[in-house]
Amino acid sequence: MEILAYDQVDPEDVFHITMLALGSALTPEISEHLQRTAHPPHPDLSVCAVEDDMVVGYAGVYPQPVLTIAGWEDVGCFWAVCIHPQYTGRGIATRLLEEVHVRMHAIGLRFSIFHTKRSLSAYQLFRRSGYEDMEIWATAVARWETAHQPTRLRAVPPDQGGYDLTEQVFRDAARGLLGFTLRQKPFSRLQERVKLDEIQILWENDQPVGFALTSVDRSILYVRDLILKNGVNPGEAAAALASREKTACVYVKASRPVEIASLRQAGYQIAHPDWSAFLVKPLAPDVTLQEARRIFGIGTDRFLISCMDTIWE
Repeated sequence: MEILAYDQVDPEDVFHITMLALGSALTPEISEHLQRTAHPPHPDLSVCAVEDDMVVGYAGVYPQPVLTIAGWEDVGCFWAVCIHPQYTGRGIATRLLEEVHVRMHAIGLRFSIFHTKRSLSAYQLFRRSGYEDMEIWATAVARWETAHQPTRLRAVPPDQGGYDLTEQVFRDAARGLLGFTLRQKPFSRLQERVKLDEIQILWENDQPVGFALTSVDRSILYVRDLILKNGVNPGEAAAALASREKTACVYVKASRPVEIASLRQAGYQIAHPDWSAFLVKPLAPDVTLQEARRIFGIGTDRFLISCMDTIWE
């Protein structure tokens, strides 16, 4: 088996492996688009496992800037690891990770991160490779009658403000926070993955104070992103969203302690940690997970992460 960089193989072979293993294709056009819209521009650290003259494994990786207490620092981010279904159990994924870690360290990255579900085999693979689950994600669920409470906030679609308003609200809410606070303008991932009717801007009086990405399915209101300015009560924000749709129950994804505590106080049932995993691995012997928690603020109210930072579709 040989491990090669993405630009050393036929992009069509990577298209085939991602479709066969993930059901989601990385076409040459998508790869070019990802590089073009990256902010700031970054090297492609993706690698492929080649055996029997075909690509049988792929690890998609890129550096991403994350704000720390000392300023910006690039970390290595995985958006995909896949193995051909007929080549599993041969240690290919482990070899891909080993090679990626070497390449990350070679360009000066100190940390690697990965997002997955604790129920998936990838979770155990990454844990065996030295990743630690930061246990930041929580799921909050309440019946509509519990979620729908009096609130000073109102939730309305962005209307003419569209994506520009949503991105401005994000920048205002992210000010002073650590973590995944940098987004290029326009933020292509938001505009390509989220329909405008899935966005709700949260207002207090005549000022936008946050937004949520929402959807309704089978009488459940899903709030998969709740981005709020400092001091805005998350339980009240959820109540404002519930007032827009009378569903059987409300489901809210949260990651910051202030959100979890507020939703619990509002009567939500909380699973913390839930099945989502935010994994971190130090890439050098003199770097520790404790340092990652400290400089990124992981596990505190200062650490910001959005579903836009964890999902590649």
